Amino acid sequence: MSEQHLEQLDIPTVAELQPIIDFFKTMSDPTRMRIILALAKQPITVTEIAQKLNLSQSSVSHQLSLLKQQRFVTWQRAGKQIFYQLVDDHVLQIYYLTKSHIQEKNGLQRSH
Repeated sequence: MSEQHLEQLDIPTVAELQPIIDFFKTMSDPTRMRIILALAKQPITVTEIAQKLNLSQSSVSHQLSLLKQQRFVTWQRAGKQIFYQLVDDHVLQIYYLTKSHIQEKNGLQRSH
């Protein structure tokens, strides 16, 4: 982040931070994060997610419900099947940035 951006950075109130905190709470659950990554390539059904992640369909449905509430995922009906997909790629961008940050940090720690 540039110095100019840092100078313009306002410290938000707790109320202003709450949606961001809620977003990260949603991402912090391992099952939800694995579902997000399972949806990264293409829309898939609850059954496919459950099989891919070795989870029960009821567990997947519950987590998808929470992900829908937070607007991480959306769905489309095709006949009798419902296909879930990510709303956009922002969540994946945050995942990859975080992963890169951790790998970079771990690399720096090893070199010292």
